[in-house]
Amino acid sequence: MTGEASPKLLDKLASIRARYEAAVAETQERATQYERALAQRAEERRQQAEELSKELDAKTAENRAAREDPNAKNEWLNRRDGGERTMNFGPGADELDEAADAQQSTQSSPPQQTTVPTPLPASESAQPSQAKHRRPRRDEDDDEDFANRDWFV
Repeated sequence: MTGEASPKLLDKLASIRARYEAAVAETQERATQYERALAQRAEERRQQAEELSKELDAKTAENRAAREDPNAKNEWLNRRDGGERTMNFGPGADELDEAADAQQSTQSSPPQQTTVPTPLPASESAQPSQAKHRRPRRDEDDDEDFANRDWFV
């Protein structure tokens, strides 16, 4: 064996080394692109965090100012519209309410005529007519009258 390498072997070694260096360069390029992308995302997140921090600081300052306002504890000034908190009794409940309101307004609309009662002759006032008798009052409690019901029994 002589100390010289064959030219075929040297060419093969040179091609392997060229492929290796190309792969290393490609890997380094991908790594630097990835690092740049990470740095860019980190910068975007930092900017978003700064903006959010500024917004939260402004809201905190507004809340502090609102708490220090003497009218802040006045619930009458801070009342809300109760439209969302009202009860819903199902479909058609609004129409029934409007119809009842219209009925009440039409019944109360006609003017009341004030008439002076005519005095009855003495013979008719002594004998009450049968047509004018009153319904007798019931002494027992009505089941529908919850105000008079004893709930502790």
